[in-house]
Amino acid sequence: MTFYDCTPKRNLRSYNHYVMELTKVIAELRAERAAIDEALAALDRIARATAGKRRGRPPAWMAAAGAGSGAVAAASGEPRKKRSLSPEVRKKMAEAQKKRWAAYRKEQGAVVK
Repeated sequence: MTFYDCTPKRNLRSYNHYVMELTKVIAELRAERAAIDEALAALDRIARATAGKRRGRPPAWMAAAGAGSGAVAAASGEPRKKRSLSPEVRKKMAEAQKKRWAAYRKEQGAVVK
């Protein structure tokens, strides 16, 4: 039995009313489906964000939600400790950088000649 078999054939107004109601129900269901899709997308983003440690600056939506790396320190009220390097480490880093620049300059000199 098809859809057309159960509709009244002699009363066209009731048929049109039935179709209009059906169209309204379909529109409401589509709106619900769109809302559910948006909610699923938001939950998926949150799940991906909390699944593992990510590198770099968090996206704006994650920072607004408070899921960034600084959220834990801010929530506890403790200020972050400033990290500083010892003079020995700074000297070692400076020497290594000078060595890298010397090698670079030597290579540049060999390429030009």
